[in-house]
Amino acid sequence: MSATVNTGGTNELATAVAAYGLAGSLTELPAKPLEDRAWCDLLAEVRRQRLTGHLVKALVDGALAADDMQVSEAGDVHSRAMADALVLEDMLIAAVDHLAAHRVEARVLKGPATAHLDYPDPALRSFGDIDLLVRSADFDAAVSTLAANGYRRRFPEPRPGFDRRFGKGVALWNPAGREVDLHRTLAFGPFGLRIRLDALWGSAAVFRVGGRELAALAPELRLLHACYHTVLGDHPPRLVPQRDIAQLVLSDRVDVDSVRRLAASWQGEAVVAQAIRTTWDSFQIADVVALSAWAQRHQPDARELRDLALYTTERASYAGKSLGALRAIPGVRAKFRYLRALAFPQRSYVQDHHSSYAARLRHGAVAGLGSSSGVATGSLNGVDTLSNSDG
Repeated sequence: MSATVNTGGTNELATAVAAYGLAGSLTELPAKPLEDRAWCDLLAEVRRQRLTGHLVKALVDGALAADDMQVSEAGDVHSRAMADALVLEDMLIAAVDHLAAHRVEARVLKGPATAHLDYPDPALRSFGDIDLLVRSADFDAAVSTLAANGYRRRFPEPRPGFDRRFGKGVALWNPAGREVDLHRTLAFGPFGLRIRLDALWGSAAVFRVGGRELAALAPELRLLHACYHTVLGDHPPRLVPQRDIAQLVLSDRVDVDSVRRLAASWQGEAVVAQAIRTTWDSFQIADVVALSAWAQRHQPDARELRDLALYTTERASYAGKSLGALRAIPGVRAKFRYLRALAFPQRSYVQDHHSSYAARLRHGAVAGLGSSSGVATGSLNGVDTLSNSDG
């Protein structure tokens, strides 16, 4: 066995693994094998962040030093990730077929679409669930169709029609316990409600899985989704969507003017700029391209900063995003329907969340008081929100 060293912290090493192969990245990988504890920590973080493909690629290329045992362990972990991806892709085809049988069109989001369209080898990009986009008008039919085929949702919606009007989407589990996230928009809260949904249904990118053609978002929209995932999802941001951003920005497949035009029409320029800046900083990318230069120049205004705080501060909560969404809902009548659904949901929803309507109202009141200072402190759980970590 080779002499081992401990070089850098786990997060630093995982970031260097995620950046491996990116043009212009100044991150460095250890020149000697890691000590056992450091290796175990890195392997655990790589598994958690779904970076096993990049780890194995770095090992195969000789860019990351490792002893024979470490190489074997990395290969085993990645083999399991790929086996899981095959199961999920089978589930993807089945879910799309169920929807198509009821004339519900779906676009594949994140994991499988990104793996097949944006990476030189799909094995570089693993994923833990399936994400599908359907039109708002088809949303109720899509949920019912999957439910009729054995899928179940965790919570009922607050009131009938709430999901297709105001929600990001819903998570459903198939009979084997695997998750499908059904989306109508790309984010929860005010930024998600400002997305012009018709823009998501322009020309599709097509990829093949198991001999089947599947439709995904166009590359500009895949980039915007990765930016929203990075900034509006987990805090601190995960590495996989950042790598997706770098893959697309550094490619020649994205129309820069189209990206900026779409971001402006969604009032999401601050999200996109922050996501690209975060990616360039995380991966220490020295190369300056049109979008990274724009991101560095962009100065968010007061409204953008206020809305970003709902997602990115330590006190960020679903309650804050739920209440902040009011600003993005057009019309007094629609705002009233939204608030009524959260304050007075149907009984089945209350039974799953709170012991009584009174408890529900007290919970919402606490959240509302917290939001008056900029960030809500409670959790309304007003929407069956989707996981951001597995796609």
